[in-house]
Amino acid sequence: MTLQVSGADVMAAVEVAAWVGSIVVMLAIGLLVYLMVRPPRRAEAARAEPDAIAVEEMLALMERMERRLETLERAVAREAADEERILEAGADRPQARRSK
Repeated sequence: MTLQVSGADVMAAVEVAAWVGSIVVMLAIGLLVYLMVRPPRRAEAARAEPDAIAVEEMLALMERMERRLETLERAVAREAADEERILEAGADRPQARRSK
């Protein structure tokens, strides 16, 4: 039994092997890059469970922010009322305006 292999058959086999090899190398490099840039699993588990102290601090911070917002809203409302009073005085009551 004799086996005959032509040069074209050898080149076709080399070409297929090169394509398959390049695909395998690209997949291996992609896996390596993924493993290098992904966050560690231990950090994900730690982030998922906030401790009670952090929750209490966050709630206290939110309460302080709400109090400050209420104060700011009152100040803005007082300022707006003064501006409206000044504008109304100019349009409705000419005697309240300054005269030279």
